[in-house]
Amino acid sequence: MISTWNKIKAWFKDSVTIVWARIQYIVGIIGAGLIAAFSGYDFTQLSSLDARSAFKMLAFAALAGVVTEACRRRTL
Repeated sequence: MISTWNKIKAWFKDSVTIVWARIQYIVGIIGAGLIAAFSGYDFTQLSSLDARSAFKMLAFAALAGVVTEACRRRTL
């Protein structure tokens, strides 16, 4: 009998990288949908970020890259 955890791991092909990629995909789709829904398609506010907000966005992207690299090197 296959346990629920083994079924979940099998769906991700026992790979942390695939889990992380699917998490990023889902969060990206939801984030893009929220931006489109609440911005009124006025994206000028995204291009006029102050330095602190721009740094936060770059730091988040860098952190996502570090986690992606760690997942790529390690699989369950």
